[in-house]
Amino acid sequence: MHIAGILGMPRRIYTYDADRGWAVLEPVEHPRGAHPGTSFGLFVYNIIASLRYGRPAGDDPWDAWTLEWATTSPPPPYNFEVIPTVRSRRPLWDLKHPDDPDWKYE
Repeated sequence: MHIAGILGMPRRIYTYDADRGWAVLEPVEHPRGAHPGTSFGLFVYNIIASLRYGRPAGDDPWDAWTLEWATTSPPPPYNFEVIPTVRSRRPLWDLKHPDDPDWKYE
């Protein structure tokens, strides 16, 4: 509908002149209007399927590198009992892989 608008098609009318060239675009664009509805339906299905059959994500589902993923989910009020030592941009990687810390390569 964007192209038809650029070509001068007015909005919110039920009829238009046949010689304007919009008759070719009209059947192409109207079925594409169902795309948002289909996408929303897929989104709702994904939510329902995830709630019904999905597994809990856990504390660190992405194997992240930063410290906010080092605590439990939900985090305790104090986050850490002892403040961790940060030596690199990826402190959680350093805690998970002590044999290959990131700070050696910086």
